[in-house]
Amino acid sequence: MNNDKKAEAFDSLVESYLAMGFGVLPKREIDLLIFKNLMEMNDYKGKSNYELAELLRIPDSRIKTLKLNSALRHKTVNSKNILANIVARLIKSEQYADFQGGKFEVSLEDPLERRELENFLKKRGHHAEYMLNSEVLRIFPIRLFEVIMDNVENAEGEIDMIIRTAIDNNAAADDLLEGAEKISQKIAKLRKAILTPDTLKSLIGLGFTLMTGLV
Repeated sequence: MNNDKKAEAFDSLVESYLAMGFGVLPKREIDLLIFKNLMEMNDYKGKSNYELAELLRIPDSRIKTLKLNSALRHKTVNSKNILANIVARLIKSEQYADFQGGKFEVSLEDPLERRELENFLKKRGHHAEYMLNSEVLRIFPIRLFEVIMDNVENAEGEIDMIIRTAIDNNAAADDLLEGAEKISQKIAKLRKAILTPDTLKSLIGLGFTLMTGLV
């Protein structure tokens, strides 16, 4: 931990501590601020919950609580960026490359990621399905595609192009799009369709490219 970071963290703590009057700031708020500053330092940044628990000598469950509460208190939560990070991590995984059907498994060690993805699914009447390890969520590829399209600018105008590009069969694409005016209707038809792993990966890849502005 270099001296500049220490000084910056100390100044931030003192400013918050004195804002309400000396000795008024609750210990819980002090803990959240110190934790937030620690997570921005190289000695702690990027470490797993287990590693942080070992360093701070507290349970893993306490790390998760601190991560979520400090983020909600001291950061601007950007759902689009959080969901994009989840999708990006999945696309880079071996599971994605070897996908043959069924569901993807997504590691959600960060409680803020878990919160945002669960909220997305809940708003659409879906429920998160966790493995025995409560940090691993199982999700259908089309649900993942829905997450992506919900965060694509002008998704209504782009989804037809994505479907036609991913489904390399004009008649099949026409059948999927026929009678489906809204994006929710098109995704509902995709859920019922029998799609190959390559088509599913193409849908996700094309949508992700638009979501992250890589075009």
